[in-house]
Amino acid sequence: MLSGCVTKGYVSKQLDPISCRVDILETKNASLDQRVISLESRLATLESQVSQAQLANKAMLDDATARATDSAQRAEAAAASATQAADRAEKIFELGQKK
Repeated sequence: MLSGCVTKGYVSKQLDPISCRVDILETKNASLDQRVISLESRLATLESQVSQAQLANKAMLDDATARATDSAQRAEAAAASATQAADRAEKIFELGQKK
């Protein structure tokens, strides 16, 4: 019967390439983790900027809407005033025609 003995040198030769690969993969994983953290930070910053821009746009829209409403009310008042003036002018014209 044959018995096999594995030497430390043999095991070391077999495991060294695997150990190197594991080390490389751990380094890459750590690098990728750092990149993910960096990207998450940038994403949070961008989300904050988008939120601020949305609030600013809403404020500008609200202001523009208020100005447009005010302008429409002034235009309606001016139209009513013009209608009254036209009615008065028509009455004056009619009175002038009757004489």
